[in-house]
Amino acid sequence: MVSKLRLVFFVLLMIPQGVMFWMASNSLLQGNKFFSEIEAVSLASALILVLGMPGLTVEWLVGKHIRDMGKLCGRVKQGDYSELLSLPNESTNEEDTIMILKRDMNWMARQIEFRERDLRRVVKELQESRSQMQVMAMTDPLTSIANRRCFFDTLEKHFTALLCDCHPISLLLFDVDLFKKINDTYGHQAGDKVLLKLAEIIQENTRDSDLAARIGGEEYALLLPETNSQEAAGIASRIKNLIAGHDFILDGNQQISVTVSIGICTLFQRPCCFDKEKLYNFADQALYYSKHIGRNSVSVYNPDTGLISKFA
Repeated sequence: MVSKLRLVFFVLLMIPQGVMFWMASNSLLQGNKFFSEIEAVSLASALILVLGMPGLTVEWLVGKHIRDMGKLCGRVKQGDYSELLSLPNESTNEEDTIMILKRDMNWMARQIEFRERDLRRVVKELQESRSQMQVMAMTDPLTSIANRRCFFDTLEKHFTALLCDCHPISLLLFDVDLFKKINDTYGHQAGDKVLLKLAEIIQENTRDSDLAARIGGEEYALLLPETNSQEAAGIASRIKNLIAGHDFILDGNQQISVTVSIGICTLFQRPCCFDKEKLYNFADQALYYSKHIGRNSVSVYNPDTGLISKFA
């Protein structure tokens, strides 16, 4: 655009210069030294105007519009769509190129805003879905407490963080006594109600730092960080008695009694970092012992002696 304007200015300014030279060539002024200097200055001024005026003209005509469009681009880059370019309310066929360009830039800014808004919504939905999937992956679908995967992941974390700092960690394993008989007598739906209520009772008797989990079938686990053997046994005995004293309501308001067997193991090792798998295995041995001696009891495995004793 500037080059074309220079050509226009060159033609317009050279016409009077040519007329002046032509008129002087046929007059007494042709040999006048003073007139020759005026001609040189005039020609130099014309050349300067040819070089400078197009840029000034372009700046005068479109400079403000270009600056406005540049500011809009900067705002869009920062995610600010609150202020668009100022334009007439309605477009007309007589609009110049600059007005059309500004109107198009406003349209593009609005489209970018809409797409960013949609993208943020999609990202938020994906994040929510991801969080829900993570919760589902760590939650037992029947009881809504932690599942087996969540339990062992948490056991790994607590075992490393607590035991390797020489803090005690206790594990309680619960198993419903004669659960198969409940399913066979009253049906699996009744069995599910029993499992759901058991999870509620266990969960209601835990601290915020504890983890109750259903790790399979009628077997539950309760992980007790920074809890010694006596404290763990007291918690287990209280939960066992609450379950034994609770009337489980089935369909048709039928009531049944349920008992659980519990195995406990507490690790508090020096040197630290004892094998975490043994915590679960020792608690499982104590659970089997409770089953073997008549059920509805709490047994404790002593990792120092390898002996199992009945607590209650």
